[in-house]
Amino acid sequence: MIIKKLVLKECMETNTDEFSEKRNLIYSATNTKGKSTYLRLLFYALGYAIPNMKGVSYNNISTEITFFEKNNDYIVKREGDLLYLNVNDNAMIYTLPSEHLTFLSYIFGYDNIKVLKNLLGFIYVDQDKGWSLLNRGTVIGKIKFSIEELLSGLNNIDIDNMLEQKSKLQLDKDKYMAMLNIQELSEQVYERNGEVFISNVEKELTEKIAYCNLKIENANQSLKELNSVILKEKQFYDYIDAMCLSVQKDDVVIPVNRDTLVNSTANYEYLKARRSIIVTDIERLKRERSVFEVKLRDYEMKNMQITFFNDETKDVIINKQLATLNIDQKIVGQLLDKKKEELKQVKSSIKNRIKNNNSYITKIYDYVLKYAKLLGVDDKMVYKEDYIFTSDLKSMSGAVLQKMVFAFKVAFLKVIEESMNTKLFMVLDSPKGKELDDENKLLIERLIHEELKNNQIFIASIYEFNCEKKIEIKEHAIENRGI
Repeated sequence: MIIKKLVLKECMETNTDEFSEKRNLIYSATNTKGKSTYLRLLFYALGYAIPNMKGVSYNNISTEITFFEKNNDYIVKREGDLLYLNVNDNAMIYTLPSEHLTFLSYIFGYDNIKVLKNLLGFIYVDQDKGWSLLNRGTVIGKIKFSIEELLSGLNNIDIDNMLEQKSKLQLDKDKYMAMLNIQELSEQVYERNGEVFISNVEKELTEKIAYCNLKIENANQSLKELNSVILKEKQFYDYIDAMCLSVQKDDVVIPVNRDTLVNSTANYEYLKARRSIIVTDIERLKRERSVFEVKLRDYEMKNMQITFFNDETKDVIINKQLATLNIDQKIVGQLLDKKKEELKQVKSSIKNRIKNNNSYITKIYDYVLKYAKLLGVDDKMVYKEDYIFTSDLKSMSGAVLQKMVFAFKVAFLKVIEESMNTKLFMVLDSPKGKELDDENKLLIERLIHEELKNNQIFIASIYEFNCEKKIEIKEHAIENRGI
């Protein structure tokens, strides 16, 4: 894809910028003039769910982008959540965000949804998160990148259930870690303010309610897992019954079904009994919680006049709420350890599933190694293909991490271009904005020149980079700038 022109309109302001097919520099003399906003609007024009920048509302901006892909010129206008596409006198409309992947599939002539879903992860290097996004994480806003999903898409491996399970476990892990952190803050506030905010009665009731909530949540999770096992077992025996199978020994014909299979009903009945126990336990915990909640409300109502009398400020109220927060750290810690172990197992299963007969792993690794050598960071790599799955960012920092990230991005780009049979553009926001000195800046420019010489590149910076087209932003991303 080659982006030829971008038109941005906001009220009375209009930009019309044309681009080089090679290197384009989005330049401003100082920071905070609108370079990042401009790059985000580039992707916004292509239908991406890009979050607003401070002081900028995309609802007030209309865009028109012209690009070339596989012998066709496309013109795409975006107004709010609608994309209007024109190509070869044909007009189409796409509703965002639900039809964005359909739009990308059409223009690229490529139907691998998992790959298309992860494109932004390597063609756009955002100034905030992009230079530390190696192989998985948040690209921008709610848009994620996952090397596991990318590789499963390339090799047509179905790991959707495992990826969904991984996502849920990660959320649970983050939740329990946050609960432990806020409990620590609660204890600090209580130690500092003591009975000014909370009585022993209030604290005890709140603690009992929190304990019941944790036990209920844990029981609900066990119930969900048990129901899944029961369903699968039922489906299995339904299938056996439907087959109408039989076995014959001598002259005796024995039907094969759930009644004749040894221990079939015993295991099923045990699972149902276990489910009944868990359901009963959940109902008991809910009744206990309800009793504690009623007592707490009664206590708060009786002491409400004290609150009015003291005229507590918002800050004091927040402190009181924190002081009343009580979480059983032991239980939360146990749940956290359990989720960590489950997450570790799921990650291992995903990796093992992807690694089987996946030639793309070798391709990506070879590219990463090649580019890491050009950038002088190959000594930070482990010399085995598993390295592309690494989550060890702590061993790299500053310019080293930035260069390794760039090596990974270009490697992904090269491999996906082969799969999609096209040339992709790349956008780099503030590549020298972190800890990159002039020497390392030259190394990145060299890599661009040698390995991306046939790709369109956009660089936003307050520093000069070699380029064929320079667009200077004076004060704002949209400022009546013409061709």
